[in-house]
Amino acid sequence: MGTLARDIHPASTLHRFMVGRDPQGRWVVSDELGMVGGIFADKESAVRFALTESDHMPGAVFCAPCEVTLSLDPLSDLGTAAVAVPGRH
Repeated sequence: MGTLARDIHPASTLHRFMVGRDPQGRWVVSDELGMVGGIFADKESAVRFALTESDHMPGAVFCAPCEVTLSLDPLSDLGTAAVAVPGRH
């Protein structure tokens, strides 16, 4: 997975995809519009999908911190809802 990590950039850049875990602990990928994404068995698969979908564009993929959970809920206002969960690591 070392080759994938170098393609992920810090939160200061614009991102097309966010990678993180949902409240059930599954790995989730969602684009900024909530139109592309999915649930994955492991982080490596999720990151690989996001990098491939973004054509490996620098800054296009962001991994959410451990204390943030993601939702693929289509009813959320921003597509991917990121929620901080106290005590989750």
